[in-house]
Amino acid sequence: MYNHILIPVDGSQQASKAIDHAIGLAKAINQPISLSVLHVTGRVPMNEAFVYVDVGEMLEEEENEVLSAAVHKLRDSGVAYNLLRADGDPSTLICRTAKERNCDLIVMGSRGIGLVSEILIGSVSHGVAQHAHCPVLLVK
Repeated sequence: MYNHILIPVDGSQQASKAIDHAIGLAKAINQPISLSVLHVTGRVPMNEAFVYVDVGEMLEEEENEVLSAAVHKLRDSGVAYNLLRADGDPSTLICRTAKERNCDLIVMGSRGIGLVSEILIGSVSHGVAQHAHCPVLLVK
């Protein structure tokens, strides 16, 4: 049925539930399944900085926190997994990663958090559901 599941994460409660759901699916199917956990850092263009802030460092810290939380859940599950990172438009990169890695299911939260969610018009989960080459399971 499923061999490779992509789980985009952003630190939200819905993303945490998506990890739990994907682990449950992987355990329920009596065949080896690989999970790929993807964190996309949306880069926001800034022309001028009014206050010096190391945005790159802040984004890296956020990424490490998000992926660390995912690892805590996955480590004890016994399910094979790998961690992926990407920078750019979340919807585009989630769909591209799923296709490039031959994922046959994307399990993701229905709503995200973060600066990118507030700035971008439209929903990442909606964009993924519309453009992914494989089924998308949205978790509330």
